[in-house]
Amino acid sequence: MKNLAILTGIGFVLLVLLAGCKMPADLVFSEAATATPAATPSPLPTATPTTTPTPTPVPAARVHLGDKAWFNGDWDQALTEYQIAAQNSPDPEVQAAAQVGIARTQLSTQEIDAAIQTLETLLQSQTEIHESPKAQAYFFLAQAYSAAGRHAEAAGAYTSYLNLSPGVIDAYILDLRGSANMEAGNYPAAATDFQAALALPSVLDSTFLEMKTARAYALGGESDSALALYDDIYARSGNEYTKALINLRKGQIFTNLGQIEQAHQVFLDAVNEFPTSYDTYSALQVLVEAGVPVDDLSTGLVYYYAGDYGNALAAFDQYLQNDPPDPGTGFFYTALINREIGDHQATAKALNELIDNYPEHQYWDDAWEQLAYTQWWYLDDYPGAVQTLLDFADKNPSHPRAGEFLFDAAQIAERDGQFDQASDLWERMANLYPGDENALRALFLAGITRYRAGDYAAAQATFERLVTLNPPIDQRTAAMFWTGKAQQAQNNLEGARQTWEQTQNIDPTGYYSERSREILRNRVPFTPPIAYDLAFDLASERIKADEWVRSTFNLPPETDLSGLSELASDPAVIRGNELWHLGQYEDARSEFEQVRLAAETDAIQSYRLANHLLELGLYRSAIMAARNVLDLAGLSDADTLNAPPYFNHLRFGTYFSELVLPVAQQYQIHPLLLFSLIRQESLFEGFVRSSAAASGLMQIMPATGEQLAGDLGWPANFTSDDLSRPLVSVTLGSDYLKAQLDGFEGDVYAALAAYNGGPGNALQWKELASDDPDLFLEVIRYSETRNYIRGIYEIFNIYRRIYDRTP
Repeated sequence: MKNLAILTGIGFVLLVLLAGCKMPADLVFSEAATATPAATPSPLPTATPTTTPTPTPVPAARVHLGDKAWFNGDWDQALTEYQIAAQNSPDPEVQAAAQVGIARTQLSTQEIDAAIQTLETLLQSQTEIHESPKAQAYFFLAQAYSAAGRHAEAAGAYTSYLNLSPGVIDAYILDLRGSANMEAGNYPAAATDFQAALALPSVLDSTFLEMKTARAYALGGESDSALALYDDIYARSGNEYTKALINLRKGQIFTNLGQIEQAHQVFLDAVNEFPTSYDTYSALQVLVEAGVPVDDLSTGLVYYYAGDYGNALAAFDQYLQNDPPDPGTGFFYTALINREIGDHQATAKALNELIDNYPEHQYWDDAWEQLAYTQWWYLDDYPGAVQTLLDFADKNPSHPRAGEFLFDAAQIAERDGQFDQASDLWERMANLYPGDENALRALFLAGITRYRAGDYAAAQATFERLVTLNPPIDQRTAAMFWTGKAQQAQNNLEGARQTWEQTQNIDPTGYYSERSREILRNRVPFTPPIAYDLAFDLASERIKADEWVRSTFNLPPETDLSGLSELASDPAVIRGNELWHLGQYEDARSEFEQVRLAAETDAIQSYRLANHLLELGLYRSAIMAARNVLDLAGLSDADTLNAPPYFNHLRFGTYFSELVLPVAQQYQIHPLLLFSLIRQESLFEGFVRSSAAASGLMQIMPATGEQLAGDLGWPANFTSDDLSRPLVSVTLGSDYLKAQLDGFEGDVYAALAAYNGGPGNALQWKELASDDPDLFLEVIRYSETRNYIRGIYEIFNIYRRIYDRTP
């Protein structure tokens, strides 16, 4: 199998003009460039990818192409391929697979009635088809029925799937059928399904299944069974949000039974024990409407965490007026509420009440911190905030947070432009609290701030001191790199060169070592290779990788590494395969991850699994399994790049190149930068979602996606679900990245910072660092964004190393 950079019909020219270029040109390629055999850029040889076996694919291949297009989220292309296959194949199996593909695509485009008709027609036809496509047809028919609100029919279709494909993913199907039965009002059947799912192997959340079972009991009138199960879950759970929901559900059951006193009791338990849960807010509303007395402190906490600040403030005011047992908590939350509603003077007053009068209170140190934050962020009183934190550290030098507050005081002083004060405070913190987790970081920032102030000799001394403390390798190389920068700023060019030559060899592939190497080569960051080739023969490389694995791990020569071996019969692998083919990617990933983690100490099983996951398209898990093989072989980060090329192309692949390359051409962004960004964002997992709700290959936030789709007028009828479509994610993400590159005049550091941390923040950081990319990185306020840029930089350099063909 060959993974080729150029697709037939695209006519993509991968050229980079570097001579005399500033950063914008470093990241674009010119359609007008002339290929020469020397140092000028040259286009890749045109080739036909193996996904297109012949100029006119046979129908079976059309189904494969349709599956690929569907995986890429290209609904139009998928539908075209499936329709051609259905119209031109005499093979009933190919026709059936094509019809299933058509229906699945119709589901994706919300053509629910059309999908139902397609699948019902297929299943009612006289044509004999094998059980596998027939089972898939019933699965997608069940999903279509559910989308159409025909839940009883959906449950029936899931039953048909189970009858045709028993013992594979039964737990998942029973869970889905249970949900359909719930929606259909068939609560006893739903409870039975959820209970049955619990008894079968899967990676489904057992507590979630139990909660659904109890809910089915309750809605079905089996109150005793529901209450007993809720009590059992409550006793075993350590999750306060689950417990709060249980109390709410139990209270509703008691209310329905007319047992009002018991209902109020469990509602009160929720209010008193779990005030941070939103479900507790619902319980409190019932109690308030019923006139049940509730503790003012608990009431205020529930309202605060639910965002009902008016009622929260009233509750805390009443609490503080009645000689409360815990006035410190009352003052603390009163302060936070006033800050939320914009009364910052009242915030400061309440915090000072706590600071002055309750030094033993649990929120006492938090009050100092929140006071400084309010002064700095909301009142624009930077000196006052610094002084607040210094007062705490001076009065309480042995407090566990004294070092932290000194560090924060330095940060605020630095943001106020008080560089001398900031650097002195950071150094003071490192001197007084050398065991603090941020002590080495403080010393580094002291050096950076002195560099920014133009005191290069003091900066150099600070960085050199940090090196003598034998910090971890990343901090050591950072200090040495900046020692070289300080030497350069003092015109000690030979000293700087020697420092960077030493630094480049300490942590190969690490950011500061790589950056030192680039400076020595007089190369700006993110400079792509003059000539590169994204084509490689993965099948041939796999043969050599097999030989390396046999040799490295002392396997008998006859060891067969071509398939999964005994892993093929692993139930989790079987479940993962079926779920993957049904498009249930997250559940499939969970099953495969279970297998991958179990094989972490077995290089051979990890290698087999990596190969299998690569073929499936579960790239993130494949990359992690392949890296595990290299770890077990004892290879360092740098050494892994000397492993057989198969591992490099697997771990740093050009996945989704059929999408990335034309989009890179359209937006004039170098494809290696796009591949690097995608790898950093999602490790090529198109369906991944972050905790912040960012989605897809390029991890776009829903609001950003909506704005970009609106500006482009594509895709039609955009929803946040579209961000999980690789085609959409790559297009919208590239459009957004291009806007940042243009807005920052080609400055890749600033553009990446804007992509991750927001354009407004990036603009502020740019103003602090001028045109020095190294200084820009260090003045970024968010550690996530600093690490993000460093990560992409490291990945980009690896991609350049792997695919560089410059003579």
